[in-house]
Amino acid sequence: MIKRVNFTGRRRIPRSRVDTVVFDGTPRRFSAAVNLANMDFPADAEVVLEATSAGSSIVERISCGVASQLQQPTNRQLLEVEGENFFFALKVIDRQKTLGRILGIAEQIRPERAGQPAAGGRRGILPIEPAELGQELWRLEFKDQDVILLVNKDVPGLKDRARCDPLFYATVYPEVVRRVLKEAILEDVDIDEDSERWAVLWLRFGRDLHPTKQIPPKSNESDDHDEWIDEVVAAFCAAHEFKAKYLNAMCDSDGEQS
Repeated sequence: MIKRVNFTGRRRIPRSRVDTVVFDGTPRRFSAAVNLANMDFPADAEVVLEATSAGSSIVERISCGVASQLQQPTNRQLLEVEGENFFFALKVIDRQKTLGRILGIAEQIRPERAGQPAAGGRRGILPIEPAELGQELWRLEFKDQDVILLVNKDVPGLKDRARCDPLFYATVYPEVVRRVLKEAILEDVDIDEDSERWAVLWLRFGRDLHPTKQIPPKSNESDDHDEWIDEVVAAFCAAHEFKAKYLNAMCDSDGEQS
């Protein structure tokens, strides 16, 4: 059972202080290197990594020792986290009291995949993850660092369709772009900041798609929101030729059924 903790007064730990590598397999394994040098945490503060996955409430906790004597996890197994789009959080916890207090935290740490390019490569801005959605086919989930497209895990092949099916693309993705951009504008972020927060990445995406490369309006400029988003979505649809691809896919589908 994960102990309760108190987040009052926590410090942010740079994500660059944690390097994680995941090795695919059954079960998956990972290694991690944690560096807390010169951060002045109490010597006996507990250090833990927590692994979790988009669309899941499961949190798998791994002990990394204490601040003065770190135990680097090496080739550890991930037995509980099942999703593909998962990430780690690093926490430094004061256990002197019954209700542990978070002294420092690094969140949304994305692991590298063994045998794949390192973090310098292009990062996708819409991870896709199967989830329990009842009768819904898809849903957006907004987190601190990501927005995730959840697809119904009970529909066979839906995750693959979400990645490459022209019918799914044409009918779902324009609405996804519209919803995400609306939420991103409300975040009031600076698109030029050195950040990988989802709102920054998506607003840059919108600016680059816009016919005149217009920067997104601020959240208090409500009259301009819809017009800017409409122009971006129209450019997005035109770039992917959704109508033509949808019609072609429908013709192919009709031909297969005849």
